[in-house]
Amino acid sequence: MSDYARPSSLDEALKLLARDDAVPMGGGTDLAGQVDRNIRSPGLLVDLRDSGLGEIDEDGDGVRIGSAVTLSELAASPLVASYAAVATAAAAAASPLLRNVGTVGGNLCQHTRCWYYRGAEWHCWLGGGDTCYAQIGDHRKHGLEPGDCISAHPSDLAPALAACGATVELRGRRRTREMPLLDLYRRPTADDRSLVVLRQGELVTGIRLPAPPDASAYERLGERAAFSFPLVSVAAARRGAETHLAAAGVANIPVGLDPSDPLAGLKGSPQSAWKRRALATLVERAVARTA
Repeated sequence: MSDYARPSSLDEALKLLARDDAVPMGGGTDLAGQVDRNIRSPGLLVDLRDSGLGEIDEDGDGVRIGSAVTLSELAASPLVASYAAVATAAAAAASPLLRNVGTVGGNLCQHTRCWYYRGAEWHCWLGGGDTCYAQIGDHRKHGLEPGDCISAHPSDLAPALAACGATVELRGRRRTREMPLLDLYRRPTADDRSLVVLRQGELVTGIRLPAPPDASAYERLGERAAFSFPLVSVAAARRGAETHLAAAGVANIPVGLDPSDPLAGLKGSPQSAWKRRALATLVERAVARTA
């Protein structure tokens, strides 16, 4: 049984998170599954709901989104309406019940849904083992990018925010840093299997969006309209004649795409090659909606 704390300020939360066995909890919709399947065994759960991270505010010409804002609040916010891709992605994630609880920070930092990673009977490469079982087994829904792990990142928000030019704020007890949203993610290596650059005790505290693009759009392919993670998703944002593209579901981290060659580097494996066609179609649709 983990200890539990619900700090009343961000400073108090960061102090608690400095413990080696502490884990932050927003809505807990992903964390609960990780604990249930023994992926994580936190000694202290730090509930962030009262830590002052639940606001959406104007930020110059743009918007700042606290990491504890729920997906439902994000989708309904009038301040986010000008970022159509972001509002659409927030409204499409998971199911209505989960959107009422799940947070922006949690959606961005959630773990892969790969059944080999989540399955209690497997100890896959990403989980610290020696084998990516997807590459020798069922990888229909996995990534197109080669590597030691071919899992697919499931975030709806990441590509939408990235295409719109978002930056992410990270805070620890002694330092604060800010970076382009896609720089939050890293490809796992043998000595560090993490998919994010967060250090122990460091927390995603907010997202900053610059002035709204001229137009943006989010397209996703899922098995169902509700309670379905995107198999492939694409966001496009246009400013003047320049269009930015980002995708999820095609690699183990969200990726930016080259508008002139969106399939570059995404070869795929035998069972997942269908995602190349899906990606090309979603790119075409998203770009058309921003024209």
